[in-house]
Amino acid sequence: MSGHAARQFHPSSFILQRLHADESGSISLATVFALLLLTMLLGMVINTGRQVDNKIKLQNAADAATYSGGVVLARGMNSLAFTNHMLTEVFALTAFMREARDRHADPFIPDILAAWDRIGPVLGSSGFQKFDQLGPSIPQKTQAEQQMVTAYGNWMAASSEVALPVLEEILAQEMIPQLQRQIVAITPGLAQTAAASIANRNTGRPSPRDQPRGAIVGVLWRTMMVDPVGGASESVQGTLPAIDPATDLMYLQQAVAKRNTQAEIYLKAWNYELMRPFDLYAKMSQFSSLWQGFTCGQLHQLFDQYPTTNLPHLIREDTQGLGQQQWLENEYMFVGVAYRPKLVASMSRLFTDSLQSDNEAFTQGMLFVPRRRPVDIGWYWDSQLRIWRPGFIKDGVPEQWDLWNENWSFQLVPATAASLTAILQTQPQTPAAAGKNLRLPNLQGVSPQDVQQITTH
Repeated sequence: MSGHAARQFHPSSFILQRLHADESGSISLATVFALLLLTMLLGMVINTGRQVDNKIKLQNAADAATYSGGVVLARGMNSLAFTNHMLTEVFALTAFMREARDRHADPFIPDILAAWDRIGPVLGSSGFQKFDQLGPSIPQKTQAEQQMVTAYGNWMAASSEVALPVLEEILAQEMIPQLQRQIVAITPGLAQTAAASIANRNTGRPSPRDQPRGAIVGVLWRTMMVDPVGGASESVQGTLPAIDPATDLMYLQQAVAKRNTQAEIYLKAWNYELMRPFDLYAKMSQFSSLWQGFTCGQLHQLFDQYPTTNLPHLIREDTQGLGQQQWLENEYMFVGVAYRPKLVASMSRLFTDSLQSDNEAFTQGMLFVPRRRPVDIGWYWDSQLRIWRPGFIKDGVPEQWDLWNENWSFQLVPATAASLTAILQTQPQTPAAAGKNLRLPNLQGVSPQDVQQITTH
């Protein structure tokens, strides 16, 4: 081999050429940077997912806690309405049973029926065929009616011996008004307990990383006092918009008038049902009219016996002239807030949360009476056009806004309360939040309108 060829194919030259063309090490460096980037992206996705999951759970807890506490308040209102009806019906039944005991009508019946017996022969000899046949049957009818009156009187007297002492004791001890006062006093605490319990259940099963945060804390707030339901403001003005006339003389005459009117309605209903046989088959004795008159007199004696006691609770009215909108917000709007310590981010050195406060979610709800709803399409006669026209037939649910309506309900509504920002930055003083030392946001200068722009409620 020539010297030129030897220089061209020298082994060291060949190795240098291969080393210059080898680029395999650059792949390792690209992989390291790619893994770092993917790890950062994965951490960001994990943190975003945890934040979204935390927000959904917290909002669900706020919704559930607000609704659960509100339903308890609605049941409290329905309980007051039910006991109002029960109170007035006890008045009616007491009057009814007093007459059953005294039997004032019974002595008048023999004389009335004897008068019919004397008229019988006169009618029998009138010369008119119809009256001639009627005359002999009158004594038989009067005897049957006397038996009806006697049997009914004995039955009612026996019933009165059992029922009347109980009814009299209920009124003498004012048992129903005392029960109503307990409902007003206990219901707010029950509503707060329900809200806290439901919020706690929405915590679910936290991961080991989230367990140190503890459970979700739920608090139901009053919009008027910026105080938790069942809190210190209960001694000033109760959560339930109900008034006890025994402690507020401004409502006294209204309560007396309503009690008396409703008791008369119930007494008429009882008389209608139990006097119906006499109205249909024993009209000659006039027992039905006499009985109803005497029971009415017994009822008015009861009114005189209890002139300012045994009074129903009434709905609290807008006595300060706030206007319907502000009055409804103060008395019937509530805000539920769910609290939980701040979520600890994954890769906390790389991803940090600039917010200093703990996590919060809120919901507003309203205590209300539903409106009647269309349930069918009926037809009515248009007297002007003289044609039949279709129209909606609504259900028979009462819609009066008072404590005689047992259809109170609760629903979630948009969060528009003027006191919303004050609620969100106030430490809740409830048993569920005791010792939590929550870090609340500073919302000074933030208006409710600003909050509405960043919330879905």
